[in-house]
Amino acid sequence: MDAVTSPQQSCCGTSTAAQQSCCGTSRASTQPEHAKALDVDYLYLDLTTCTRCQATDSATKEALAVLSDVFGTLGYDARLNEVNITSRELAEQYRFLSSPTIRVNGVDIETTLKESDCADCGSLSGCSTDCRVFTYDGQDYEQPPTAMIVDGILRVLYGGKQPDTTPYVLPSNLEQFFSGVETKQAKGTKMSTIHVYEPAMCCNTGVCGPDPAQELVQFTSDLAALKGLGADITRHNLANDALAFTQAEPVRAFMQAAGSAGLPLTTVDGAVVLTGRYPSRDELARYAGLADAPTAEAGCCGGQADAADSSCCGGKDKTTDSCGCGSGDQAESSCCGSKAAEPVAVAASSGCGCGSSGC
Repeated sequence: MDAVTSPQQSCCGTSTAAQQSCCGTSRASTQPEHAKALDVDYLYLDLTTCTRCQATDSATKEALAVLSDVFGTLGYDARLNEVNITSRELAEQYRFLSSPTIRVNGVDIETTLKESDCADCGSLSGCSTDCRVFTYDGQDYEQPPTAMIVDGILRVLYGGKQPDTTPYVLPSNLEQFFSGVETKQAKGTKMSTIHVYEPAMCCNTGVCGPDPAQELVQFTSDLAALKGLGADITRHNLANDALAFTQAEPVRAFMQAAGSAGLPLTTVDGAVVLTGRYPSRDELARYAGLADAPTAEAGCCGGQADAADSSCCGGKDKTTDSCGCGSGDQAESSCCGSKAAEPVAVAASSGCGCGSSGC
């Protein structure tokens, strides 16, 4: 974005408009003779998939448009430099800590570093990836408002803070992201992105308690098998990931028309392909583009042939093994903390099947 410069000629055709108005009255120029550099760096992991990076990119450009006249009046030549951090080397070169990052003359506009799980970048890497959370007026934003960026740029501009010069160490979160991307690229397969939107459950998988729903046991097993082969599949639980149900237009439209009663819903590369039930392992493999996926014979722990025989799925031997949620002794306690030795009267009405009315 170039600084605003005075025109070469006034409305009267004179060439000395900086010293004289078109009516002959002397006046001073509002533009300093030499523009001062103002470099705004926008650093990000992805702009094709990540809604967080996309929204922050748009808000940054809007903020610079808002400040354009101010920069021109003050004599700043504001330039936006967008950098896609695609490697460890670039991360080190730009001292990249989290995506996305906005810097003014090398200084981060955000004074603290907060992050949260980003499903979009996780899909790119095939592993959990945290991305930046911005704080403004006491509230956290995954997609920062334009006003926050305007305020941040001005604070850096007048704050006098210098760029960080401490030795740079690549954050483990970014190391994991780059390793995941490299692993997917090494497989040489272009896989589709699959999202499964599920009704509200008290835990991420729904496979908890002494008697979990068999369809959830099977789907969790199938999902683990396919992800182990590199499939790009993300689950969204309405109870703890409600925002995801509003970000994709087809999902938002479905929820408005059918509500949560129509879930689960499966999308492939943004298109709805299945509603009302969970996809089978064969369907997941086909959606992902995996022709040689294993059959659905393995149990939920990956080795048992019959999920009903495996205690990790809440099967036959519940007195010695866990239910799959990390509780080691079901004779004493279920994964949700309820005694398993006695039948629980409210189990039939409990949403998660763990027998705890608090769920």
